[in-house]
This record gives sequence, structure tokens and C-alpha cells, in this order.
Amino acid sequence: MFVFVYPCSEYAYVSSWPIVDRKLGSVSAVDFDGAGNVVIFHRASHVWSLGSFDTENRFQNATDGPIDHHTVLTISSDTGQIIREWGENLFYMPHGLAIDHEDNYWLTDVALHQVFKFDLKYSLSEPVLVLGHRFEPGHDMEHFCKPTSVAVLKNGDFFVADGYCNGRIIKYSPDGRPLLTWGRNSFILTRTFELPQGPVPESFFAIPHALTLVPDRELLCVADREQGRVQCFHAANGTYHSQYSSPDIGSRLFSVKYVPTNGGLLYIINGPQFTIDVKPVQGFILEMQTGKVVGNFQPNNLLHAFANPHELAVTRDGAEIYVAELNPQMVHKFQRIVKGSNALLINKTVREEGFVNANDTVHCASNAFNQPMFDTGNSVITAGSIGIFSIVSTLLVTSLLVILMARVICFRPGNSIPRMDELPLRNMGEA
Repeated sequence: MFVFVYPCSEYAYVSSWPIVDRKLGSVSAVDFDGAGNVVIFHRASHVWSLGSFDTENRFQNATDGPIDHHTVLTISSDTGQIIREWGENLFYMPHGLAIDHEDNYWLTDVALHQVFKFDLKYSLSEPVLVLGHRFEPGHDMEHFCKPTSVAVLKNGDFFVADGYCNGRIIKYSPDGRPLLTWGRNSFILTRTFELPQGPVPESFFAIPHALTLVPDRELLCVADREQGRVQCFHAANGTYHSQYSSPDIGSRLFSVKYVPTNGGLLYIINGPQFTIDVKPVQGFILEMQTGKVVGNFQPNNLLHAFANPHELAVTRDGAEIYVAELNPQMVHKFQRIVKGSNALLINKTVREEGFVNANDTVHCASNAFNQPMFDTGNSVITAGSIGIFSIVSTLLVTSLLVILMARVICFRPGNSIPRMDELPLRNMGEA
């Protein structure tokens, strides 16, 4: 297994992505399929308003019928073009989307109070598993109340965040049998008890809004939306492990995703704040080892500024971020820019040449370009070195004569001109 070392990075906003031929509805979720394409789940013409549910959490617009437009769109991460679309006449109020390691699609609908599993090789209209009862909110193990998100383990067990009313996490076997549940609803608008003064205890949720797995630590982390924190639990038994929050993030936190770089990073998006000390709406990168915010991202285009982001997806190497937004109704793309010259070329080379695979990890280091080619026991290769070697190889093939002449000049005794073959490495390390 190789460990790739990148210099510390920032993210550029890609305003030209995606290219769609229609107006999207509120984009509630985003994830990646097995081919690395971006998949979004949107609500088309349906809007979640104050009148959408009654006081018993029953959907009030069921007689209007399901959304008659395609609600699931697959978009090329490179070109931004729509590759596939489906999901018409199935959903009433889309919310969560997760695509597992076998390319099964898990979707939640808060109006239906149901969770669906689709195997697209089998059908685009018939789910292979349905949990919950249609339009029936409930609190027992056969019902959900506005379920929000799903996360799937490699062994097929899966978790459901349930959700806006119940404030709990349920773990299931691959065939949909409940294995365990934990959590209690602490959302001020729906809870039925008074909390004591002071910090809210662990395992209380004010809308468990999104889930992410941390495989290398065997954890499940939950975006505890209205309490502005991420809570992490042991995936095996649901016991509490840790939690993360920051004054920079504020009181509301909509989604979290784990990336196994730099000792483990949590990518987080907050949302509109309802407090006096209002925090800007943006994305954050939080270090799990220290709990510190080490970076952030947001559109640099005022026309596309975050207003109400809802969910995000991050590539495993952290090179690209996608954010689904309810209003404005769109999906945003960010691409990592490595600090230093030829940054985009390095990213492009590493990804396109296949240097990063499922068993590789990527680390961020400010002095990456000064790292040794190999490190004892870790086989460390710097991304900068890969990019430089690729460039030099091309030059050797196309400009052999020029390079040979340059070497003669560089090694001439008494010549004060620096070595040309060292300049790219030195400049990139110092930038």
C-alpha cells in the first residue's frame, strides 16, 4: 500500500459545473456511484413548506401524487453532463441518498416515512427492500418518522437515521431486521421532556441529519443538526465514542463526511444560524485527532454563495467536494488546489494515471515536496515527485537534444547558472 503525501491544500470553486438542461428542484442529497460519477437526489416541483405536515407529522399533500419528474440524476464529475436519470412517480419528498460498495442505492423519503433500497441492475422502479409504512409516521421498530439518512457497512449491515421526530439511530441486518437502536430526541420543537441545564448529553439528537462511516476506527458519525455537533459511536454496538464541534461552525450543522487523510478528517457544512452570534454559511475541514478546524471552503462567486446547503460528498482522496443545496436549487463542485506551482497538473496526473487506488491513502503535509522518495516502512511517494517525473519523462522523449545541452551548461565548471533540473522542485517547495 502506498501513502501519498500532498502539500496542504485549498479548494477552488468550479462555477461551470454541472451542465443541466432543466431547472432542478431542491437538491437534498449527493453521493458517488461505483464509477465515480456524481448522483443527486432532488425534489423537482415539490417544496417542503410549513403546511406540508400536520402536528402528527402526516404529509398533507399526498393526494397531489408523487413527483412526476426524474428525481435521481447521475452527472459526470468531469464534464457535468447528465448520464442517467430515473426516479419519476416514486417519491413525494426526497431527503437522503447513499450508494453502497455494491452500487445499491439507498433513498429516504420524509413524506412517505420510508427507506428504499434499489438495485439498478434489477429495476429502476421496483425497490429490492422497503422499510417503514407508507405515509405512516411512528415510533416503534416498524415505523419511521421522517427518516433522513442511511450508511452501509461492508458486511451489509446498515444504519438509518430516524430522523426529524424520533431522534434515534437504528442498525439493521442486510435483510432489514432491526439489530439495535440508540438515541433520544432532544429537538426543542418535538421533544416531550425538559433537558437539564448545561451541555446536552451524548446520544441525544436534535435531528440526526446525516451519517458517515469511519472504517479505520470502526465508527459511525452523526451530524446532530440542531445541536451543532458531530457525535461518533462504535459501529458494532452503538456505544458513544466522541463528539466534535467548534464555535466557528456555530449552532447548526447539516452534514458530515469522513476522509481518511492526514490522520482522519471530517468535512462538514453548517447552515443558516438562528442565534445572535451568526456564523457564515460555509464548509469546514476538522481534524479528528485534535478536534480543530484546519480548513474551510465556500463559493467565491457571490451569485452561487451558500444559503441553505443540505448534504455533501467528498472523494476518498479529498480532491473533490460536492455540496447539495436546497435554495438556491443547485449542486456545487469544489476542486482541490495544491499550494505550489503546477498544483492542478499534479492532482490531474495522480488521479488520471491511476496512482491512487482503493488501498492507497493521501496525507497533507506543508513540506511534502521536501519529503524523501521512500520513507522507511511506509513507501511514501510525494505527489509533487510524481508530477515532476511525468513532466520530465515527456521532455526527455520530445526534447532530448535540448535537455542534453542544458546539462552541459549546468555542469560547466565555474558557471554561476543554477541547475535547471532542480528549479521546478525548489520553486514548488518554496511557493
